[in-house]
Amino acid sequence: MPFTTAIETELAGRATAGAEASAKPGEIEYPERNWIAQSIAHGDAVLQAAAALRNHFRERTDVLVAMELAVYYRRDDNNLWLQPDVQVVFGVSPENRSSYRIWEEGKAPDFVLEVASPTTAKNDAEHKAREYALIGVREYWRLDPDGTLMGSALEGYEAGGGKYDPVQPVASSDRERRYRSQVLGLELRSQRQARATVLVFRDPRTGEETDGALEEAERRRRIAERDSRAAKQEAIAAKQRASAAEQETSAAKQEAIAAKQEASAADERVRALEEQLRALTADTAPAERDR
Repeated sequence: MPFTTAIETELAGRATAGAEASAKPGEIEYPERNWIAQSIAHGDAVLQAAAALRNHFRERTDVLVAMELAVYYRRDDNNLWLQPDVQVVFGVSPENRSSYRIWEEGKAPDFVLEVASPTTAKNDAEHKAREYALIGVREYWRLDPDGTLMGSALEGYEAGGGKYDPVQPVASSDRERRYRSQVLGLELRSQRQARATVLVFRDPRTGEETDGALEEAERRRRIAERDSRAAKQEAIAAKQRASAAEQETSAAKQEAIAAKQEASAADERVRALEEQLRALTADTAPAERDR
């Protein structure tokens, strides 16, 4: 069943509860929802995944990467909402928003990541998976930051036929499994770090990996940008020096031509004076001989 039909079928029979939900459409508010990390490991995994994805899509103006942004999926009912740990939406602006309303944005999130905790793992596996499928999320991923809450550290599911099918590894070894996200165009794997198991994203086009701990990568990027700017400025300065040298050379050539012209004119004057002197000498010579 198509997701849009499934949403209507599923949600049509739900009774909206609460005073806000029964208010007039113009009075409905869709508030932001607070987030509290369930543990250090949970917080690290969420923050690093969001940071890695933001860094990867930083040059795109049509990709929203959000952390803990409430998703409202039925107009005029603010009791129906989900709050993914991380979500990625293609084809929408990344501008700031306090909530994500599917009927306004025109689509559900494309990619959702939930990071498990002891109090949320079961809900993520059962209720949230069903809800995400209903609203049309194309890929749903789960990460176990503790290593004790799920059967495997990382699980991915992709939409198909109104339900989710497991994403199969593209590479597997005793040390790691890598999965391909068709939505992101990236490969994902889990990696145990000092405080948490986190997601590592790999760009198959470049082979570059990032785990979201971007301080060093960001530092290298800024150094590269600084060096690039410095190189561009030096190139501009070199061009300016070359232009100035060409102008000086041109001026020197012009001065040399002018000097040659002056020398030639001086030679002409000398020759003219010599001719004049010879003429005067010739005129006076007979008179001297008559003495």
